[in-house]
Amino acid sequence: MKQVLIVSRQRLIGATNGSSAYLIGLAQTIRDAGMEPHLLQPSPAIMGRIPFFRTREDIDVFASHKVRGVTRIGRWFVSRDPAVWRDAAIGAARGLARRIGFTGGWTRDRPRPYAIAEEWSEADREWLRTEASPRDWEVVIADYAFQAEAFGVLGTPRTRSAIIMHDLFHARPASGEGGDKDSVALLTRDAELAMLARAGTVIAIQQEEAAFLHDALPASRIVIAPAAHEPDPPPAPGDPFRLLFVGSRTAPNTHGLGWFLEQCWPMLMAASPGTRLDVAGTVCTDFAGSAPEGVRLLGLVPDLDPCYAEAGIVISPLRFGSGLKIKLVEALAKGRPVVATPVTLQGVAETCGRAVIEAGSAEGFAAGIVALQRSEDLRTRLSAEALRAVTQHFAPRSAHRAFREWLQDAAKGSAGPGRLLPPDASAPISCFQ
Repeated sequence: MKQVLIVSRQRLIGATNGSSAYLIGLAQTIRDAGMEPHLLQPSPAIMGRIPFFRTREDIDVFASHKVRGVTRIGRWFVSRDPAVWRDAAIGAARGLARRIGFTGGWTRDRPRPYAIAEEWSEADREWLRTEASPRDWEVVIADYAFQAEAFGVLGTPRTRSAIIMHDLFHARPASGEGGDKDSVALLTRDAELAMLARAGTVIAIQQEEAAFLHDALPASRIVIAPAAHEPDPPPAPGDPFRLLFVGSRTAPNTHGLGWFLEQCWPMLMAASPGTRLDVAGTVCTDFAGSAPEGVRLLGLVPDLDPCYAEAGIVISPLRFGSGLKIKLVEALAKGRPVVATPVTLQGVAETCGRAVIEAGSAEGFAAGIVALQRSEDLRTRLSAEALRAVTQHFAPRSAHRAFREWLQDAAKGSAGPGRLLPPDASAPISCFQ
């Protein structure tokens, strides 16, 4: 069986957030194409302040999974770095102090830097050489442009290399209100393109960004592979007065939910006082103790199906960001009516616009929710449009067809011309979390 290596620095517990779900979906497509995906993670920084975690069953799509500086015991991954255990204890103590009522700078949460954008160390490179060299890899894929270093480390031919772009980092600060508060990486246009150009192929998640890359990187092959979902409507329409927001703890999600609670929620309560909002995902951490009445913070839940079954309306109030908003596709696949901002629909407005009420202002957003609550016909129509959009544009077989074709070409070394750029063809970045 042909072997595909994926090099990643995101913490992969399962499909617990958009980027993880996207990578796992691509790995499943590799399986479906008759190939075997393997995952190597050369940086122990992916643990952050979590000393151990247990992976979910969807991680089993990878034939092997190793992390530098981490011991694997079945599904458990345990950090061998004492500093991680120390920081975990300090973070827990600070959280307890805040819950008790202590204030002050010493109680403030201090997350570690976001691992995907950290500079590679020589230890990272040496570990990857050691772990990857015995294999004959037909294809090597970097998860995010920051992992393009792997191609130089392994001497991967350009025709057999690809970068999963996820989104355009340099475009995020200007993508909307609050973009200057982004938390991942600060990159210029030229710096990001220099990293992306190190692969023979770039895998884009949506049409607008693919079109940009087609013009900006004429020597590269651009493949569009959106987040894929099978349509899976819940058995009941849900309660229109029960709203749902799902998101991980990222700057776009935190800022968007904060805007909704501050600007939209009071108007919604005045017009429809029986409305309730469930918030699922790690974004809840940023609102602990400050959520208004009627808002339930669920945190990270093991199964989102019950949340979607209860909710009659899903909201996506993002004010900035790039890439494809993967939770939008998930909500549509569940047949749920969605109220979303224009930022949420970037790159998919043509395919999803008829299934979504789009609103850029707080007044319009609240009004869209109220309109859905008052009209069963409108909810039914949007639900049908949502399932139709997913069936036509996001079902795995059609959505990942170009990716499967590239895999077959790359495995034969015929994915396109070009040469591997030298390992030093990179740009300095600054990263935060």
